Amino acid sequence: MSAPVVHSALPDPLTAAVDEVLRGAAVEHRAHGPRSPMRAAETAAGDDRAVALLGPFRSADVAEAVEATAPAGLPLLAPVATWAGVTRDDEPGCDDAARHGGTVLRLVARDTEVAARIAAWVRADGRRAVVVAGPHDYGVQLEGQLRMVGLPRAEHPEDADLVILCGLPGSPEIARAAALAPLPVVCFDGPQGADLGAGRDVRIALPVAPADDVRPGEVLFFVEPARRAAQLVVSALREGATDRASTLAAMRAAGPFDERGDPVDAPVWLWRADADWRLEADRAI
Repeated sequence: MSAPVVHSALPDPLTAAVDEVLRGAAVEHRAHGPRSPMRAAETAAGDDRAVALLGPFRSADVAEAVEATAPAGLPLLAPVATWAGVTRDDEPGCDDAARHGGTVLRLVARDTEVAARIAAWVRADGRRAVVVAGPHDYGVQLEGQLRMVGLPRAEHPEDADLVILCGLPGSPEIARAAALAPLPVVCFDGPQGADLGAGRDVRIALPVAPADDVRPGEVLFFVEPARRAAQLVVSALREGATDRASTLAAMRAAGPFDERGDPVDAPVWLWRADADWRLEADRAI
């Protein structure tokens, strides 16, 4: 096989981070940017020298991209995608799961794992939560995952110690959560920018740990998993991987990843949000 090539379909800041790792290891990088992820996937799948695709950024784009990459046996590393259906078909919200055929490796904790960490934290503190979830697919999915992982719940808001918000800005669940002030709020990724009430204790659970070059609220929030994805490819090639199958096997072992392609013990952190949704690291959960 000729010299291996790694393709990427990521926003420009993450592309730069990936490029730095790959070029530093003398691995050719073909960056497609974020605008046409399916075209990038098709191009990478058709490139005989390609050993991996890094990206796309969004979960929905990953699910579409595997329609091109999986039949070609091309490993796809998803640095940011959190939807459970990217890797699994057995959890709430996975009705139309990605058909990846074992070729996807996810670099961050999926939404179900974030829900499990929240539930464990609430349980360990001896507290109970009231869940406010939107009627949209995202809210229904997260509410189902919280039930699956056994979140301790209060029967009535007046008996709750906190609100768990599964919401999006502009949806009716935001007003419902705001009406439950002054209960503190812990939310999943999504409602950033929404008005939850002045002086409210608001934290957001995200699958990202603080680091020197992690910039909360920006795309570069995910620079670490993107860089990690590139490093996994480099390590696989250095260990002697010569084709797509051996590259996938080496990366899976090094991750480590479980049998579905999810990372083992991936970080989940609570980030405290101020009134302008500026984030500050609070604690690992």
